[in-house]
Amino acid sequence: FRNSRSKNFIYYEGNHVSLSDLKAENPDHGYLRNKVPMYPDCVFHASNVCHVTEKDALHGILKDGGFRGNNNFLWWGLSVTDDDIADAEDNFPWQSRNQNPFLEKFTTSPAFQRESRYGNFRFTFTLRELLRAYSKQFCRETAPILRILDTKLYKKEIAYSVVVHPRHITRYRKYPRLPIDDTFLCAYRKGFMSWNCQSPSDNYEYRMKMNDGFFDIEPLIRPEYYVWDNIVLAFHMKPRWVLGVGRKQLFERLSVCETASIHL
Repeated sequence: FRNSRSKNFIYYEGNHVSLSDLKAENPDHGYLRNKVPMYPDCVFHASNVCHVTEKDALHGILKDGGFRGNNNFLWWGLSVTDDDIADAEDNFPWQSRNQNPFLEKFTTSPAFQRESRYGNFRFTFTLRELLRAYSKQFCRETAPILRILDTKLYKKEIAYSVVVHPRHITRYRKYPRLPIDDTFLCAYRKGFMSWNCQSPSDNYEYRMKMNDGFFDIEPLIRPEYYVWDNIVLAFHMKPRWVLGVGRKQLFERLSVCETASIHL
């Protein structure tokens, strides 16, 4: 498959495919074949999502007082904060020998960076308030449905997509409901999206070494490049729909961000 930015990907419809299964099914994938050191398996619980755009689209958003979709979807990315990373570290099942913060050495992929690959302007909202606004405007006051949309495997990235849609829109019924249990790869419960991160870095510079029930973090002689994963949400939008939040709130939730070296 090829997306709107002319990037090729392998597509898994209606399923969030784990890293181990992707490796087994794609033995010739360049980056998946790389041997990376041991790194922490972490679950992040994030309440924020963000939408990044460029200057031209920014003017349209401010003029409309909200967000329009593109090709039936309005896309948001999961926004993992420093506090979310600290909480994941606190809940890590293994004990560090020196108790120093360690996840910051591994959470270095674009999913955790403050820079953006898509533009200089970032809107950040809680997922709960977006779902509430979406429900009020498009769902006839009922709760929207969250479903597993797909997995897309790119050259260096794994994107796990969740579709959000009104209950009366039936075209997505073939997709499974998003779980509420955080033992799954991705789940949603009470305002928080849980994410069992499959690969938190695209450029590993450290490894985790187990020793007598404890672990240590050691630097690598040279970095190891690998795929990284992230969670994205696709809100179903009809052509004339605008997810309105108001100009005042738009300005309050707007920030300027640096553009990453790889700009899409």
